[in-house]
Amino acid sequence: MNGKASKSNAVLLLCLFTFVFAFAATLVPPCAASSSVKVQLCMVIDGSGTIGSAEWATIVNSVSKGVNETVPHDGSVELTIVQFGARARTELSPTIIDNANYAEVANHVLEIPKINGGTSMADGLYLAWRELRNSTNYQNAAKHVVNLATDGMPNVRNENATSDLDGDGHVDAYDDVIAVVNDAANQGLNELDMEGIGVSDTDMKWFRDNVVHPQPGIYAPPFTKAGWVRQVADVEEFASTIGQKLQAVIGGVEEVWTPSAFGALVTSIFTVGVTSIISILASAVTNPETFPSQAVAQKINEVFPETLKKWLHEFIGSKRKLVIGSRRHSFFTVTKFEVVSYVISLSVLTFAFAYVKAPTLNEILVIIPTVLVTSIVVEFTKNYVISVIARMEGVWTEHRLWYFGLIMFLFSSFFLKVPFSSPSRLTHNAPKFTKKSLGLVSAAQVIIALAFAMVFYGLFISGYTLIGNIGIVMCLTMAFFDSIPIPPMNGKDIYDWSKFLWLSLFISSFTLYMLVLFVL
Repeated sequence: MNGKASKSNAVLLLCLFTFVFAFAATLVPPCAASSSVKVQLCMVIDGSGTIGSAEWATIVNSVSKGVNETVPHDGSVELTIVQFGARARTELSPTIIDNANYAEVANHVLEIPKINGGTSMADGLYLAWRELRNSTNYQNAAKHVVNLATDGMPNVRNENATSDLDGDGHVDAYDDVIAVVNDAANQGLNELDMEGIGVSDTDMKWFRDNVVHPQPGIYAPPFTKAGWVRQVADVEEFASTIGQKLQAVIGGVEEVWTPSAFGALVTSIFTVGVTSIISILASAVTNPETFPSQAVAQKINEVFPETLKKWLHEFIGSKRKLVIGSRRHSFFTVTKFEVVSYVISLSVLTFAFAYVKAPTLNEILVIIPTVLVTSIVVEFTKNYVISVIARMEGVWTEHRLWYFGLIMFLFSSFFLKVPFSSPSRLTHNAPKFTKKSLGLVSAAQVIIALAFAMVFYGLFISGYTLIGNIGIVMCLTMAFFDSIPIPPMNGKDIYDWSKFLWLSLFISSFTLYMLVLFVL
């Protein structure tokens, strides 16, 4: 490639990055009033005719007690109460519970009159989701939760269902309930749990398999994941266990974590900038004849000491270190150097992500096992699979620490609180390198990271919040970093082999990374 072509490509890449980061800036929402709300909770309570007056008094007393004693008074919970019977109505509009109003809210609950009549459960759930979705705190809350308490099954239709959703051969009020929940889940409902007051085992199974969200539902206690049903014998047991229920719904909810959007943009630009500068200097030292300015290249070679020029040579060729030698081992072998490299990189990933996720030392120690499992899945499995595939294709590949990437990763994690870069990389040795072989291996690293992100997203929406959350951020960080087209990063190999494939992977990984920062 001549100097003019190289310069044109550099300008093209600069324009592309300028456009991408400008687009990212437009995604940043305008400043809004701060909110401490972490959980939106709507309690949907059965006030139909099968609930007696004494039972209703027990229910509202227990809910009032829960507001006084269990719901946090620090502004972290927005509480809504909806009652359903012959119809549905809002008994407590979305209200942030704090020290100034919790007693007033508790007293208000005591005075809620019972509706009586049939069991319009679908209407109650529909109204509950509408209240949460229309609340001014909807965008700020990490979790949107509906908790249903009923002593029976739905028997009043709201005509939301148009097909037999539970497979019983009829389109009825049961299907309306399922349709309402499905619509709410598609619009952003994170969790729906249910308590059955004297409800039969068969009916509890129907709620577990068709109504609670996310599926699959479970029986509780224990409250091991979101989307549970709990069977209580009567309203007295409901009252005696309401504190445990509220703790499971509120206290048991993992706060969703993402790096600071502004911090991520700053870190990305900083990392790309530093890497670009070093890459340009390395190009001037290693290939002065192709450098856009021969005079500048000559000046750099004259000024830089031999030690620095040697390091720049190693930097630009860090993916193709011949010191790994040609191997006669099995494709599936993990060498001694790789063992050391995996142990160090897994340790760095684990402690870095635990550090930026948890604010205190005690919390760091608690989540380390989960983050370690996530790191093993992402770092070891991804790189091992790619190494085996590359070896089968004739490119001997091994996992190695990447010292420059390790320094950048530690700096971004511990100073900017945004893990970026990579502490390791795959190095290759083959009799003859080709653009296709290196491009394929590099593209595989991005594609597999994106695939793992989808797996972790499945875990996240299924209620396994912590491991899903960490896994999504870790995978998309790696995918985005590996798609940046600056040598010696993987994106450059993909770009050299197929510009269309590179652009597709770069846009995909960048877009998903931005969505995680601004939406998750």
